Amino acid sequence: MTNNSCNITELRKSANDSFGFFYLLDKLDLKSSLSKRYLYAQKFISDRNELETEFDRIEKTVSLLGKAENNKIFSDIENKLSQVLDIGGTLRNLAGTVTLTDIELFEIKKFAVTADDIKQLLDGLNLVDLPDLSAAINILDPEKTRMATFYIYDAYSSELAVLRKSLKGKTGNQLSETYQKIIEIEDEICKHLCEKLQVHANDLNTALSKIAYLDILVAKAKQAKDESFCRPFIVDKNTSYKALFNPQLKDLLHSQGKKYQPVDISFGQYPTLITGINTGGKTVLLKTLALAQYLCQYGFYTPAAEAKIAPVDKIMICMEDGQNHLQGLSSFAAEMKNVNKILSEIHTDKHLLVLIDELARTTNPSEGGAMVNALLDILCECNICCFITTHYDNITSACRRLRVRGLTDSDKITDEKNMDSYIDYSLVEETETNAPHEALRIAEILGVNTELIKRAKEKMKK
Repeated sequence: MTNNSCNITELRKSANDSFGFFYLLDKLDLKSSLSKRYLYAQKFISDRNELETEFDRIEKTVSLLGKAENNKIFSDIENKLSQVLDIGGTLRNLAGTVTLTDIELFEIKKFAVTADDIKQLLDGLNLVDLPDLSAAINILDPEKTRMATFYIYDAYSSELAVLRKSLKGKTGNQLSETYQKIIEIEDEICKHLCEKLQVHANDLNTALSKIAYLDILVAKAKQAKDESFCRPFIVDKNTSYKALFNPQLKDLLHSQGKKYQPVDISFGQYPTLITGINTGGKTVLLKTLALAQYLCQYGFYTPAAEAKIAPVDKIMICMEDGQNHLQGLSSFAAEMKNVNKILSEIHTDKHLLVLIDELARTTNPSEGGAMVNALLDILCECNICCFITTHYDNITSACRRLRVRGLTDSDKITDEKNMDSYIDYSLVEETETNAPHEALRIAEILGVNTELIKRAKEKMKK
């Protein structure tokens, strides 16, 4: 996979944010204990061919899972995957100069036999090509029992076999001397076995990584099928989604008996300003855009009915982070540091997706609005794919504008319990430079003090 600006640290950061990525990773039905380590080691992929290859594999796996005649095969594969332990440390020891212990040799034997079983189950599915480990199995299983046990078999040494049989009837020094001789032979056999196994170390490591990949692949396909995710089509320029949704929020709303409204959106190499009411879903939209891009470029299907996605080299996000206060930074200071990082990247050759939520929200509207205008102008000049949400008026920058449609039939809203039913989260093209003014109506719905609402309305008329 392509090695670029996003790596294991980036994946861990993505998985621990509030976009819902960790939520989906945690829901993956991984069977093997080693798969999570491999999952977090996956790279952020910008190469179109690599992404298409991965999506081809997921699509094929989804198709195979959908056929009833494959149910038994996949059930058996998953059962075998659940038996696979992470023996990465043991294989690293094998590559070194130390002689492996009986336990480590047992781990390798058990893994090799299980991997061979999985290889046979995969025959004809053409999902993952596992190496032939029969030679390694024969080294550790000279009696060809394929049992999940290991000890220094008599078959390894005729001398060892004779000595073991001679133990009966011996006492005292003779017994001690025989035991000592047996231990010496067993140690020599272990050393010899390790030397023979080292020839197969690469195949064992390859099998370990491919089995982890198989587990992840099947889990991705099952998740795509269960969650109604779609295969993203990779495009060069303009990204578009039909019925894009955030799985975590959708599940939460459904658990409360509420409906989730997906959104349609398309964009390209230019900045977009998003306005709309409070509680209008602007922040959720940005997080869902980040989630969908991350999922696609880590090789997952996408939470949408249809997705055409242009890969980027880097996703840059500026949102309120509770960690800022722990670091001794004010919200504004932390935000400006993030904006500065974004500006340092825009003159590079990287393809960026920039997502900024409520820029300069914590400063006064005059300076805040000026900062939004200035940043949009710079991003327009550099043709940067960016979304900025705001509540500020008089944003005059020549950028694309979208508005969350907002409240509909607000006179039918009785209280906050049914307010969600009258909010339209769809996006419409906007030409006005002023943000929607519905805060007072929402405050009324929420039951805010009537005297406060009355005086605020009077102030608005002046």
